[in-house]
Amino acid sequence: MKTLDLIGPVVGNDSSWIYDFLEIDCISPNKVKSTLNDLGDDDLTINLSSGGGEVTAASEIYTALRQIDKEVTINITGMAASAASVIAMGANIVNISPTAQFMIHQASVSETAGNKDKLTHVADMLDKTDQSIAQAYVERTGVSMDEIAKMMADETFLTATEAVEYGFADNIMFANQATAKATNSIETGLLSTDAINKVGTLIAKQSQNKNSQKNKTNNNGSRLAQRSAKATILLED
Repeated sequence: MKTLDLIGPVVGNDSSWIYDFLEIDCISPNKVKSTLNDLGDDDLTINLSSGGGEVTAASEIYTALRQIDKEVTINITGMAASAASVIAMGANIVNISPTAQFMIHQASVSETAGNKDKLTHVADMLDKTDQSIAQAYVERTGVSMDEIAKMMADETFLTATEAVEYGFADNIMFANQATAKATNSIETGLLSTDAINKVGTLIAKQSQNKNSQKNKTNNNGSRLAQRSAKATILLED
């Protein structure tokens, strides 16, 4: 099993070098593909925390994850928002930390200008982008396209529990740890608290007995040493 940490904004390959130069974490298609190419026979676990970024880059990563014949597990450790949520949909198994969030919304452009025809074209492009993104959510969750579209329009933030309920994630991380001890005690013969206390008492008693015997030995040795010293003095006299 190999592990890959995907942290930071989702960026295209042509701009990822700037983040690398500035030593800023980022997620790029080439970074993911490089790891996938080196998997060999291993499966892959991805720790994901990102507020999103470029849709096209996220689509490349999503597609690459879907194409490989290895099991991919994504652990959402902090946030999987916007484009990062699309990446998460490419995994076989999605786990989410109980403190993490999942967010979906409509695509947007940071800068645009032009006449009404230009802006209409941009709006149409964004609509098509939303439909493409929504398709990944629908395939993963089974939720209807209309409901997903409404959630995207509302810029929906989901808790870990809600993400699992909707089907965006499969499991909440650490959810079974609280009951693991009780379950394992039945199967592995784990000592009960009462048994541990009894053993502790026996060990304490044995330790006390050893210390008592040691003190007696030391006292006897001291007496012998005193007698020997007296004998030595007598011989010297």
